Amino acid sequence: MSSISAKPTASHRRGMLVIGAISAQVIGGLFAQMSPFVVAGLMGGRLELSEREAGLVTSIELLTLAITAIVLAPLLPRLPYRRICVAAVALTFLAQVLSILASGWTALVILRSIAGVGEGALYALSLSIVASCANNPEKIFGYFQVVWAVGSVPLFSAGGEITAAYADRGIFTLLAGITLALAPLLLLLPNNRSPEDKSVGSEHQTSSSTIGAMLLAGIFLYIAVAAALYAFSTSMGKRAGLDTVAVGYTLTVATLVGLAGAAAATALNVRWGRALPISAFCFTSAVVAVMLCLWQNSTAFVIAVVLAAILWYFSLPYLFGLAAAIDRSGRWAAAAGSAYLLGYAAGPFLGGAVIASSGYTFLAVVVVALTAASWVLLMVVLNRSMAGRTGVLLKA
Repeated sequence: MSSISAKPTASHRRGMLVIGAISAQVIGGLFAQMSPFVVAGLMGGRLELSEREAGLVTSIELLTLAITAIVLAPLLPRLPYRRICVAAVALTFLAQVLSILASGWTALVILRSIAGVGEGALYALSLSIVASCANNPEKIFGYFQVVWAVGSVPLFSAGGEITAAYADRGIFTLLAGITLALAPLLLLLPNNRSPEDKSVGSEHQTSSSTIGAMLLAGIFLYIAVAAALYAFSTSMGKRAGLDTVAVGYTLTVATLVGLAGAAAATALNVRWGRALPISAFCFTSAVVAVMLCLWQNSTAFVIAVVLAAILWYFSLPYLFGLAAAIDRSGRWAAAAGSAYLLGYAAGPFLGGAVIASSGYTFLAVVVVALTAASWVLLMVVLNRSMAGRTGVLLKA
């Protein structure tokens, strides 16, 4: 009888790595995705926090998450994947459980900051793992967005019902339950990169901190303006003649249709290069901003919201993929996650400040201008990364 080797094949190992990375991504990004329900739960729960207090708790956790991601970014290539993920998920789960029992605002702030540290580590690791180990990062980042698009529908439905019934304790219990359910999948991750992964990560490195900073700035601007529009989508919908319920249904449908964007990014990945897809979603995003801010028409609003959802899920794989292209060790991809989170947090403040001072027309102008600036930065980074790769090939 011949013995069968238990050693997994390269394709099997890569599959386990992708599943583990997606699990880390979901646990790390879950709070940001469900933050509207956390705010609602804190305001209506036993603590009865004000809008300011509830918003501050949320902002502190998002900020801690982003800071953790950017601090860990330079260290990630030298850290053991599985051990860090297990430690981070244990810290996150503990903070979620204790948040259910928290009896005061100060204790809650401390606990949510601790949760942000664990979430930030998981979020950064999920991006770094793909950047350093995948031959085609855009494709795997596309899988991330498919999971988010599909998973957001039951998450939003459950989050709304549970928050309405049990307020903050309900939403924190939901976060803890999902964290616990996905935690075992993190064991699929290896502690260290294999020799094959190291050969992938050694290709066309770009060590320029200037190029990296330009990339982070480009991602931050693009995400901030997208988040600014999303934060005030209900107000824009009312200006277009829709009530809050209709806007809610529109956003739900848009999330489902947005799956097409994630699927397109997964299917196309870099088949057409990076310049064309990045230019396409930047230009179309500017058009969508004009539609949302200036066209007070319900049909135009629905079309614009659906397009915005498709662009959101389509663009993220290319933004993170570009980060992987300039440094395959995964450091800049992890930092890109921090830029994404900071942009997501800054967007509502940006939108509110512009609308309060100059109205929706000027918001359209600002969004178009910042989107154009983001496109310029991304194109410069792309050109420099291509030039760096060509130089490496010529030396070889």
